[in-house]
Amino acid sequence: MPFLIDGHNLIGQMPDLSLSDPHDEDKLIARLKQFADRANKRVTVVFDPNPADATPRIGAGRIRAGNVTAHYAPPGSKADDLIRMMVGEIKDKQGWIVVTSDAAVANFTRMTGVRVESSTDFIQRLRAAVSDRPSAEKPQAGAREIDNWADVFKEPAPSADYKPVTPLVKPKPAKKKKKSEVLAEQLRNVRPLI
Repeated sequence: MPFLIDGHNLIGQMPDLSLSDPHDEDKLIARLKQFADRANKRVTVVFDPNPADATPRIGAGRIRAGNVTAHYAPPGSKADDLIRMMVGEIKDKQGWIVVTSDAAVANFTRMTGVRVESSTDFIQRLRAAVSDRPSAEKPQAGAREIDNWADVFKEPAPSADYKPVTPLVKPKPAKKKKKSEVLAEQLRNVRPLI
């Protein structure tokens, strides 16, 4: 079941994201990608346009990251309008869930027959999907496994004719030559041009 998400509405409800963060949209997209990959769901998230950017985004305001597609409303419009348009175009009304806590968008969505989930409820779903992922801790080996690997990497016993190697003696540092000695040596190594 795909999700259609009111992006800035969701960010505003998340305790660890802030609408004032210039990278809030990217952070949300990364989390939604984790969720979509983990839950094997398609997610479409819609954002308002950047008020400081009057130029349309490349690819008609759409960015794709795995199972997540992010849409940016065109300059001069709002994400709510784009969501209403997208909800109106949904053919499988029971197959989608719109995530928003905006009353106007939620009421319109319900009137068209599409299910609505509040942003706070979706945050719980998001946390549940991400929290049951495997821990990033290193796996701990049991005693039996350690013994098995110790046998694999066991050092061979020294043979009867084994003699320890004596350490190398460090050579004495070379005596520093005078510039005139270096020049004379270089001249000796030069071949005549004939």
